[in-house]
Amino acid sequence: MSWPKQQPNGVVFRPRAACYRCFKPAVACVCDVITRVVNQTGVTILQHPRERFHAVGTERIARLGLTNIRVELLAPWSDAGEARRLIPDGAALLYPGPGARDLAGLPQSERPKHLVMIDGTWWQAKKVHDAHTWLHELPQVSLTPSEPSRYRLRREPKATYVATIEAIVQALRILEPQTHGLDGLLQSFAVMIERQAQFQIRPAPFETAPEKMAAPADEHKLPLVPSPSSNGPATSGRGLG
Repeated sequence: MSWPKQQPNGVVFRPRAACYRCFKPAVACVCDVITRVVNQTGVTILQHPRERFHAVGTERIARLGLTNIRVELLAPWSDAGEARRLIPDGAALLYPGPGARDLAGLPQSERPKHLVMIDGTWWQAKKVHDAHTWLHELPQVSLTPSEPSRYRLRREPKATYVATIEAIVQALRILEPQTHGLDGLLQSFAVMIERQAQFQIRPAPFETAPEKMAAPADEHKLPLVPSPSSNGPATSGRGLG
């Protein structure tokens, strides 16, 4: 199919340019505001496939901002052999399951050297966790957030649940408080949310074809455009998303 595409009613659709680093429309790209952070504690994100290109998924900020990070796609039905093999010794699963120990309360000698996280909605994260029982073998740690999530475009199922990037920043603050730039990742998150909110209220890029502009005086047809409300914010509960 060639672009731009002219519709029968004379409306021309031009797809928005996209950024293939952060997987967002170019007008909402966040690459320019993501700061690089040299983290000592490695991070592995196991991402549900349906989260990969989500407009407000925060894995992109961690992937582009952290130097010591790896992202693996993992669905409940996937073979996890490769992802499991790459998780190093000394890793812990950051997940608020039964029996999880509060990360901040662990003695220095028991703190993990590597963090494993599941990225997706909370429903997706639970499905991945339940399906891959090898994850249950990892030591499990959790966080006690000092403030509610700033994820205003998607509701969290509980006040203590936060977005993936918020969880990573809080965990790294505990494990390596000397690391610089962590606050910058949260600032990038805030910019992404603001740009997405602005992007969602803009009309889609439709325009009337030039040859349709000279309509007869008694013809009062207008090009059909989608309502801005059709791109309203998602409200699904988040996992580490």
